[in-house]
Amino acid sequence: MILTRNRKYALCIGVLTTIGGWYSLILMTHNNVKIKRRHYIGLALAMFAYIMWFFKFCYTVEAN
Repeated sequence: MILTRNRKYALCIGVLTTIGGWYSLILMTHNNVKIKRRHYIGLALAMFAYIMWFFKFCYTVEAN
C-alpha cells in the first residue's frame, strides 16, 4: 500500500465527512440534542467502518 499525499488528503476529508454525517444524523433524529455515550459508540463504529473501507480500497487500487 502506498499512502500518497492525495490519499492522505482523502482520508482526512473522509474522516471529517463521517463526523459531519454522524452529527447531521443526530440533528435530524432528535429534537433536543444531548450527546450520550451510545452516540459516541455509533461515531466510533462509523469511523472504524470508514477507515477499514479506505484501507481496503487502498490495497485494491494501484497507484501510478
